[in-house]
Amino acid sequence: MKRVTALFGIATICISLFACSGGGSSEAKKALEQYIKALKKNDFQTLYDLNSVTQKKVALIHRSTEQDKEGSLKKNFEEYKAMFDSIQGNEVSNAVWSEKFLFPADSKHTISNIIIEEDKDSVTAKFRKRWIAKVEVKVSYPNRDSAPIYGEELLKEAVYAVVLINGEDVVKGLKKTNVVKDWLFKNINIKEGEITYWPAS
Repeated sequence: MKRVTALFGIATICISLFACSGGGSSEAKKALEQYIKALKKNDFQTLYDLNSVTQKKVALIHRSTEQDKEGSLKKNFEEYKAMFDSIQGNEVSNAVWSEKFLFPADSKHTISNIIIEEDKDSVTAKFRKRWIAKVEVKVSYPNRDSAPIYGEELLKEAVYAVVLINGEDVVKGLKKTNVVKDWLFKNINIKEGEITYWPAS
């Protein structure tokens, strides 16, 4: 029983150390702030560097044995950039890159409730620990003309649940550990019950 208690204590300490270290909540918040800033500026290069979908592909290219890796990396960037540019409209959805409509340049946001935990839903969770950061972002839209649409109504204020994944999980096995950033954006979902709409005009 003492051994189990000791192991549990060690695990708790490890999680606490991770959460307080450079890979913890402060770095997760910094990465999300960078991502949101890039969304407001339509800075695709930064979005590409901080997105888990694109960076998993980058890691795969680095792992490959192909000769023209630089050519493949350039092609990968161009394909995702074309996908990003092709998305139209301003409705809240779960589509890839749909977050581009959630943070117009005139929106205001507050990041809070950052929780670092194990990603027990991951398919690789049975073999090794994977870390995620769950974050809440409150966004207000002072201009109805640029506000996103949700449920056929214009949002005035909303709270979103954001998930970031630890970048090390993407680059496992690579010699170049600086291929991706510490934290990568995974997804964002609106929180029901924490929404305010603009009144009908």
